Amino acid sequence: MKKMVVTILFVFPMALFAGEEAGGTDFVPRVVNFLIFAAILWYFVAEPIKNFFAGRSTQIATRLEEVQQRLKETKEAKEQAIAEFEAAQKMAQEIIEAAKKESQLLAKKLDEQLHAELENLEKLQAEKMDVEKRQMIRKTVAEVLRELFKSDAIGMDEKKFVNLIMKKVA
Repeated sequence: MKKMVVTILFVFPMALFAGEEAGGTDFVPRVVNFLIFAAILWYFVAEPIKNFFAGRSTQIATRLEEVQQRLKETKEAKEQAIAEFEAAQKMAQEIIEAAKKESQLLAKKLDEQLHAELENLEKLQAEKMDVEKRQMIRKTVAEVLRELFKSDAIGMDEKKFVNLIMKKVA
């Protein structure tokens, strides 16, 4: 089909201008020559130009799709990062609350240990005071008894007095 069009374009101008007389204007032959040149140019260049622009359109569409895909991936990554950030904040808050509870429990435990230790020290002190009191009473009683035996203020002898005390103690 294209070959027939080209052949007609070449043959038609020759037949048209074969009988022209000299001295006329050359406008019409120049227009016909330009149209022939444009047709030849169109015949050889039209397909590569169409292919170039079609390929370029396809390439631009592909790049646009890639950019849109990257944009979508970036949005998803952003949403995921925001979700991870919120989860990290929540976890940090939970850790802080757990640390507060643990510190309260530790403080309570230390307080209980301190109170228990104070009670033990108070008991030890009370026992030590009782022991000291008994020792002082024994010393005082022993001293008073020695003085009494030395002074002969009591008319008893030592054996009778010891027996009397033994009976009272038992």
